[in-house]
Amino acid sequence: QWNPSHNEHNYALHLRKAMSEGISGFMPHIIIDTGRNGIADERSQCKNWCNIRGAGVGLFATTETADPDVIDAYFWLKTPGESDGCTGTLPSGAQCPRFDADCASTDSLGSAAGEPRAPEAGQWFDYQIKQLAAHARFM
Repeated sequence: QWNPSHNEHNYALHLRKAMSEGISGFMPHIIIDTGRNGIADERSQCKNWCNIRGAGVGLFATTETADPDVIDAYFWLKTPGESDGCTGTLPSGAQCPRFDADCASTDSLGSAAGEPRAPEAGQWFDYQIKQLAAHARFM
């Protein structure tokens, strides 16, 4: 699938262009969340975002960026280890009242046989943090 913003840097450039064209005199600066982007191309589809299998923690917080005129910082905006959202069935066996179908994508943890179910968004997901740590790329 073709995506003009196939990585965070390109997305920042496209976002800045769109916003500055839409709001006269506005030239935004971007902060990129690196809490889950340590591994490139781990998703089968760009639209998949929930508890991605094989993801790794990315760069530590820093203001030394690839494009300081556009990107102010890299930062872990979402705490690594917090669930992005629940699977249809919670780890307790109950149905998730706030289930989002995106959390059942083929790339989402809990969608494959043998994987633990994901807790609700914001709750600690031990299985996920262990994967994020195992696949971490801090540089």
